[in-house]
Amino acid sequence: MTESQLSMSVSDSEPTQNLILSASDQPSSSSHIQILEQPPLNIMESEYIEAELLKISEEMKALVQLRRVPTLSVHYEDHWSSLKSKASELIDAVSKKCLRIQAVALKRHLRILSNLQDHLCI
Repeated sequence: MTESQLSMSVSDSEPTQNLILSASDQPSSSSHIQILEQPPLNIMESEYIEAELLKISEEMKALVQLRRVPTLSVHYEDHWSSLKSKASELIDAVSKKCLRIQAVALKRHLRILSNLQDHLCI
């Protein structure tokens, strides 16, 4: 297998791209990490979560398959770091959204209980 035959899928916010790995590749100064300041509106939809997890899984499979390929270790480590960041950002965004929703539900429940208690004391 030659260097020009090696490719791996790296998913961004854009469609999947194939990167050709060669000895001349340097870690790019631009980050492959999608930083989510505002989570997408559909973040709680299972289809969105499944699609994002599938992208992460496919990227991980590609990196695992490259583990014995002689490439620049810095480049390989950079791809692993990017993948870990993407997974962490997804979990962070979903958990923040869930925690906000749960906090609103708890406040609503406590308000209802308080109103019931007020009505019973009258």
